[in-house]
Amino acid sequence: MKYVALLRGINVTGHHIIKMEDLRKYFESFQLKNVQTYIQSGNVVFDSSENNANTLTKKIESGLKKNLGYDVSVMLRTKTEMENVIENFPFKKLSEEKEKRVYIVFLSEEPVEEKKQVLLSCPSDVESYEIIGREVFILCEDKGYGKTKFNNGFIEKKLSLSATTRNWNTVNKILEMM
Repeated sequence: MKYVALLRGINVTGHHIIKMEDLRKYFESFQLKNVQTYIQSGNVVFDSSENNANTLTKKIESGLKKNLGYDVSVMLRTKTEMENVIENFPFKKLSEEKEKRVYIVFLSEEPVEEKKQVLLSCPSDVESYEIIGREVFILCEDKGYGKTKFNNGFIEKKLSLSATTRNWNTVNKILEMM
């Protein structure tokens, strides 16, 4: 089965630096096949015979902790799940405007309804956002995601879940690799 592991918090602002060559070697040492990385933010596409995503996530997180000496949260998605992210994109018409920027926050699990409502009730400085399954879709003004208060840490805190964010172009490129 084809998967992508989206790693949280590596190679960001000079912290937890991992060379992609080393990351590929770690994943290969976990008996994963056809390992490819995409850009420095920790996107690893690979094949595995393991069909249980929770088991595979724990295996990868444990292996990374052993190799790196610190915890790295992994948001794992299958090719079908990534296709569904693209297909379920709620801002298709709006995102075509040049001044808009689209981001997807990948969550470790689907948030409970109570937590969803907490996030949905928060005033935001982004134009629009929507929670669909294990993803939060964000449409930002031209200033971009890096300047919003409605960021990865904020979303993690409100939903009480681990998360990692990718821009729309990265999500599409990852899917092409799969």
